[in-house]
Amino acid sequence: MTKKIGDVILDVQNISLRFGGVKALTDISFNVKEHEVRAIIGPNGAGKSSMLNCINGVYTPQEGSISFRGQTFKHMNSRQVAEMGIARTFQNLALFKGMSVIDN
Repeated sequence: MTKKIGDVILDVQNISLRFGGVKALTDISFNVKEHEVRAIIGPNGAGKSSMLNCINGVYTPQEGSISFRGQTFKHMNSRQVAEMGIARTFQNLALFKGMSVIDN
């Protein structure tokens, strides 16, 4: 099925994530529509990376669900998520010596 502009392709519903007694995410919901760009912003410790790690399969949330292109999953491994078309980059401030800016 072809998605049209405005159709929801990523739907995050009621995600909660805990590490022992620490609540990293509590009841988080949002969606991303076809051809839309969304940002997750906030101060250090707000849960941005934890949310992305739930979406890309690194963490398994205790509550909630994530749907991508109509397929709902509680947890998938990172490889399965990548095969579905969800990609992630990691912040790395270290540069490789001897390489140009473009190569880095």
